Amino acid sequence: MLAEGYDPGKKQRYVIPVGGGIEFFESAKDAAVREVFEEIGVRVKNPRLLGVSENMFTFDSEPGHEIVFVFAAEFHDVSHYQVAQFAGRESNDEPFVARWYEESALKAGEIPFYPDGIVGMI
Repeated sequence: MLAEGYDPGKKQRYVIPVGGGIEFFESAKDAAVREVFEEIGVRVKNPRLLGVSENMFTFDSEPGHEIVFVFAAEFHDVSHYQVAQFAGRESNDEPFVARWYEESALKAGEIPFYPDGIVGMI
């Protein structure tokens, strides 16, 4: 499940994993579960760390830097696997769409998948 976004500086559509920031004194694992629920309203279980990536990037012509913990998890409700897309909301109340993408399309670079390098973790 990947969130769709648009970078006005690059004039480019892209996809990123659903998720967000870690709260003070919260584990990355707990943050992943919480963020999925907060962003798309779906509960996940059994998060498994796939890897960690340091991401230095530019968004809307502004530099950014983050450490990304990449987790795989399972939906509590298996019927969610049949849902084509979810309406999501960022913490700043900005709406987005999250949907499934073919792994082959991501690996082929048909649509930019950020952060760079994590496609190999999935």
